[in-house]
Amino acid sequence: MYSLKLENLPDEILLEICIYLNTIDIINAFSQLNSRLERVITQFRRDINLQQLTLKQFQQFCYHVIPYYADYIVKLTINTWYSPGEIVLFNQFISPYKSLHEFLPSLKQIWLINFSNKDIDIIPKILSVEKVMIDIDAQISLLHTTKVLLDRYLFCTPNTIKELRLYDSEDGFRLQHDVPIMTCEYLEKLIISVATSDDLILIFRRAPNLIKLHVEISLFSTDLPRQYATIDIMPRYIKDFHLWVKDKRLLIFDDLYNILINIPTIERLSLEIETDDIQYSQGHRWKDLFSYLPNLSRLDMGLKIWTGLNKVPVDVTPYLQTFAQNGLDICAYADTRVLYIDIIPYEFESATGVMTSPFARHAKTTNMKLFQKRARRVNTLCFDGRHEPTSIHDWIHVISRFFTLQVLDIVSINVTDQIDSKFLENNQQLKLPNLTILRYIRSTRCQVNIPFFMYLTNNDRLAPRLCSLTMMYGDLIYVCKRLPIDFRFTRFHELRIYGNGADGRICLEDIQLILKIFPNLEHFWIHVQSSRTINRNIQFIVKEILSSLSNLISLRLSCKQHSLRFPLLTSNDNTCMTWIKRACGLDISEQIHVTIDKKEISVWK
Repeated sequence: MYSLKLENLPDEILLEICIYLNTIDIINAFSQLNSRLERVITQFRRDINLQQLTLKQFQQFCYHVIPYYADYIVKLTINTWYSPGEIVLFNQFISPYKSLHEFLPSLKQIWLINFSNKDIDIIPKILSVEKVMIDIDAQISLLHTTKVLLDRYLFCTPNTIKELRLYDSEDGFRLQHDVPIMTCEYLEKLIISVATSDDLILIFRRAPNLIKLHVEISLFSTDLPRQYATIDIMPRYIKDFHLWVKDKRLLIFDDLYNILINIPTIERLSLEIETDDIQYSQGHRWKDLFSYLPNLSRLDMGLKIWTGLNKVPVDVTPYLQTFAQNGLDICAYADTRVLYIDIIPYEFESATGVMTSPFARHAKTTNMKLFQKRARRVNTLCFDGRHEPTSIHDWIHVISRFFTLQVLDIVSINVTDQIDSKFLENNQQLKLPNLTILRYIRSTRCQVNIPFFMYLTNNDRLAPRLCSLTMMYGDLIYVCKRLPIDFRFTRFHELRIYGNGADGRICLEDIQLILKIFPNLEHFWIHVQSSRTINRNIQFIVKEILSSLSNLISLRLSCKQHSLRFPLLTSNDNTCMTWIKRACGLDISEQIHVTIDKKEISVWK
């Protein structure tokens, strides 16, 4: 019988195996065996990713692995979404050092994911890293003091950061306008979400040497402007400019026009704009604008133009013609309230998200050949159905154009038909081999279309790697109560549940049903708008989850409004820890990390 040794496998196969392992497993399995295997895993010891580790693995990595490879580490990722408290613990681990560079001298990039108020103390230690990326916790809002400190450290304190990502998915950052301007001389690339257009103008003043600026503006303000976009402060070197406007009242076309014509250095322009200004739909205005950008070589654009409430979807033909007459290739589609205009084809230089609608099935285009080209490098697709009546065919037809998806967001769903055998036969060829995350958020009246939902979630042919699900509490309970009594979703390892007033109270009986149907969960999150919907049963719910899920690594309960009332908050730390360990079925000597405060209860084990 022929036996094949691992070291006889070609490098390509070994690298393919590593894709399915986390960093600590790769290093434990292949390091210090021989010189060839050390060479094969070089990229993994340079790029250290601490997400999705158990607490024990994290401690082992910090105290035994990282010190051994400290001189080699170039990139470091820490993610508290899967490991609540990981940034705090890592900061405690590096407490002997004033700067992270003292410990990791080769470090060029750090990425802090799900950053929260309690993590602010690590920021002064990373100001010498060339590339800093910070994604803010989407569940619990940052305190004003935390935002002020982030602004002060990153923009008002001398540092050598060349590339910065500072992303808050909620309302963006309100920068400090009443402090002296400090020029960020080294900063060349910036990705940031800000609150208002005033903050964008302040960025122009603070970072005059930017060559890349990707900015998201969240809020419309009726306050008097605190900054003015005079010609002398407009950036002189920007080549890559992306603008995402999330409030339809925020930026009329003339304001956008005045900003862009004063940045003639732009080579790559990307626009994602929600607006109620109909001038955005006129092709001749765009042609005139682009004439002021002589270096423009790439344009990506998605427009959502509110047209008012109509009885039937808007006729896109007149808008299509004005772009065709001006030599601009687009597709256009509409529901009863919003006109969508997208530049085609959907081909991007790097992994990108696209916002769309199920009504894109009926899109019209100025160039059918370009429109029919297969999408490239679209890893996230975000649907907004706006609760308008749609068919399953609408959604599936649009999804089928984006075969490289890793994340599928479906929001405000009102699917009125049912799947029949003919539909299944016609869609057997649809495959999304990379899809791992599905966010299915809010069906009309919480009445999920079960056949459509099951087609997406219980279909190994469609999405063999799907393992993460996000749903509203009311929608999920609606589904669970209509599944066969012996049905189990064994494929899902991550479950995120959101609740607001429309979902009612979080009941212990419902949680028990969810745990029965999702037995293999490793990461479980519940986020409610108001703590009042969960406080009554919170201790019983926590105990039920901890004692029922044998594979659980992390649990997180959080609220946006009011305070969680966990009875053990009034107990001392030892009593609380002992209770949680017993609920987990752990020995007293086994370690777990617990966070309990007014907005969050989390357990990492």
